[in-house]
Amino acid sequence: MLRKIIFLSLIFVTTSFSQLFESPRIVTGGGSSAYYFVGKTGELTITVNLWGFVRNPGRYEVPSSTDLVQLISYGGGPLKEAKLKDVKIVRSVREDTTIVEKVIKVNVEKIIEDGEPSPLLLPGDTVVVPGGSIDVIKDILAILRDIGLAAGGIAAIISVFRR
Repeated sequence: MLRKIIFLSLIFVTTSFSQLFESPRIVTGGGSSAYYFVGKTGELTITVNLWGFVRNPGRYEVPSSTDLVQLISYGGGPLKEAKLKDVKIVRSVREDTTIVEKVIKVNVEKIIEDGEPSPLLLPGDTVVVPGGSIDVIKDILAILRDIGLAAGGIAAIISVFRR
């Protein structure tokens, strides 16, 4: 009996010790979607989404103790256009017999500057990191450019057929 207890203890200690040195794994999907696993074998994880102006948006499986700032860091950090004052966590919450979407607005700049606690994430949360208003202008200009190019192409085709 004592041998069995010692053997089981050794297995537990060896497994725990090896997990300390195991590095997180990141698995990416194909195409335009990406799935990332950031954790250690046997660790309790949750699945969350990271959208918007971060280096690597996608679906993340992260340790259950992950907070908002950690998730943004797992995502490669914010892009320079990111508007960190208006980050949103979209969370499904049960109210009576229905499930509603709750939006939690977070000022990540204040968390970083003042050392305020970063909110913990829950399974199924979607974090949205918005871009600045200049990005809307860039998008509109890009659309206008594409329309201009298409109109120029059509005008060239019409002029060729008129000759």
